[in-house]
Amino acid sequence: MAFAINQVRLLALTSRKADLEYNISINSMEKMAIAREQSNLSQEYYSRLKSKNITYFANGQYNKMNYGYLMGYTCNTLATMYQNPAMLKKDNSMILTDSSGLVVLGSSYVSTMTKVLGSDCMDSSGKGGTFSMDKIPELIAAISSAGGQNAFTPDEVRNVMNGGTVKESEYNSNVLQTLSLEQKGTTTTNNTDTLTQMCQKLIDFYKPIFTAAAANGWTTAYNNEIDHNSDYISDGLVSGVLQLAQVNEYGGYDPDASLSYFVMSELVSESSDSSHREEVNAWYNAEKERISEKESWIDLELQDLSTELEVTNTEIESIKSMLEDDMKPFEWCT
Repeated sequence: MAFAINQVRLLALTSRKADLEYNISINSMEKMAIAREQSNLSQEYYSRLKSKNITYFANGQYNKMNYGYLMGYTCNTLATMYQNPAMLKKDNSMILTDSSGLVVLGSSYVSTMTKVLGSDCMDSSGKGGTFSMDKIPELIAAISSAGGQNAFTPDEVRNVMNGGTVKESEYNSNVLQTLSLEQKGTTTTNNTDTLTQMCQKLIDFYKPIFTAAAANGWTTAYNNEIDHNSDYISDGLVSGVLQLAQVNEYGGYDPDASLSYFVMSELVSESSDSSHREEVNAWYNAEKERISEKESWIDLELQDLSTELEVTNTEIESIKSMLEDDMKPFEWCT
């Protein structure tokens, strides 16, 4: 009877030993995976620390690059530009494109483009093709909306583009307030010089954008990211998904105008952000703690499994010894 019981115990312990060895091998592989995870974490940490922000200098401080600074607005454009002159770029020929050279037009441009170029001017992916540069005065006029109507007509824009002036005419108080930022009633007044200067400001800012779009095509495919992620422009410029371009009078790009060119020209700055560094350090410490905790649990489990395996091996050897003793009385039969 004792012999049979020891045989059963030996089989059970042998099975348990196999399970323990299997679990130890699994945990050892998990330890190796943790080592790789720690290495990857360190690489990503240093990569994030080295990441840069693209900024511009205005109002005595560096501001993270944003879409409005590079490409302006279509809503209350004149009021925005004249109430906050810092929004004006140092170089209007610096515009935003994607890596393929398409001009990046934000969501506020969509109605202007479809209004002037037609509802079928862009495809289902939000990309629009080249178009006639004769449309540029219409686009600038459409973008000059103020008080629900265009501040300038296409003919006025075209005339100023050709060196002319805006004609004296009657404007209501809303339009005049938007254009001159002064409270005035409806009257006929000689605003020729002021209006011409404002129209020229619009032309200076938006003509390079529309000239490049006419020559190279345009896209609204990045609107969701631009509208919902304040870091998207800066991050996109660093990664190369988005690019700065220097536009000539024909809409072509200067091939030598890379990001470093604009940095060297002091049109933009490339710098580390201390608040970003603190954020990265906090993330790294949290991830390191998580990995360390996971490794501690695996170490404890490995220790328990190793201890149990050692005890199991001792028991197996003991039972084998007892089985050998039980077999000795029968050795004479062999």
